[in-house]
Amino acid sequence: MFVVSALTALGQSGRRLSKSPAVSVPTPEAKQPEKKPVANDKPRLSLIVGADRGDAFGGIPTYYYDSVLQSCAGRLDDSRGVRVEVTGKDMTRGDALKRAKAEKEAYVVWLRLRTDSYSASNSSGLDQIYIEYVVFEPTTAKVKTQGNCYQGAYRQGGVVLGLPTGGSNTMIAENRLKYAAQEAAERILKALNVALPSDIPIH
Repeated sequence: MFVVSALTALGQSGRRLSKSPAVSVPTPEAKQPEKKPVANDKPRLSLIVGADRGDAFGGIPTYYYDSVLQSCAGRLDDSRGVRVEVTGKDMTRGDALKRAKAEKEAYVVWLRLRTDSYSASNSSGLDQIYIEYVVFEPTTAKVKTQGNCYQGAYRQGGVVLGLPTGGSNTMIAENRLKYAAQEAAERILKALNVALPSDIPIH
């Protein structure tokens, strides 16, 4: 009996397996997809726009300068490719040159109202007023582009449209100069290789 019990005990003890300590197997971390750098928008060109009011005593209404300045700057600002800064102070050509030389990136847009007629003080001569514009490059102050824009038909989307009429001669001339200022802005953008969306309506 003792032998049988001993064998039974041995058999039971033989079935008992010692538990080995659990080994934690590190699971490989899932690789996060590499984030591709988001392409930043192309840096916008900086434009500083100012006007020379030196001919204000030549019979040209002083508020024409503000109208032309705001109209040109507004059209430039329609483009997402530029950043516009308007200076309300009188800017002579010499001032524009100095400002351009002091700038590292910003172009300086200089505007001036001119007339070939000495009768600008007379309402009959207001239609002779036109806009002269010059764009100076930063640092070198070299002329990037320049030209004149006259009162006349303006283009929108490649179509020549008529100018607004009605009101006093001073009001009509002011409106025409606003459109001429927008034409100057579009010429400037083209010279700077900045696209102006054709679907943006003129102010």
